[in-house]
Amino acid sequence: MFSRCSKDEYEADIISPKILIQSPKTIFNYSTDVGNSNVSYSVTLQAQGWDETKMSTLKLIVTDSNNNIVLEETSVNNSNTQTVLKISEGFETVVSGNYNAKFIAIDSSGNITSKSVNFTYND
Repeated sequence: MFSRCSKDEYEADIISPKILIQSPKTIFNYSTDVGNSNVSYSVTLQAQGWDETKMSTLKLIVTDSNNNIVLEETSVNNSNTQTVLKISEGFETVVSGNYNAKFIAIDSSGNITSKSVNFTYND
């Protein structure tokens, strides 16, 4: 006698997670001068990752114009059912230049998606 498996039992998750970058916006420049009230000094780096089955991690890596890592944060899923992860981190610097914030989402099946946004600090 044969029994039939359900669709979920034999199909692997091949769909990569999605990422929505909420901040920073590429049109804004930031100031290295704390006393400059016209331009923001602190950047909020914020994104949301989601997957149809289960998120594993959402990672943030900020690099400077020399590709040096200046900030690294990871949000880890501690639930068996959580499909959305969020990360929000403040960033400030006194070093002017271009920076890149890369968000990396990994689901429970190991599928990976990454998205980046550039932002600039001026003197």
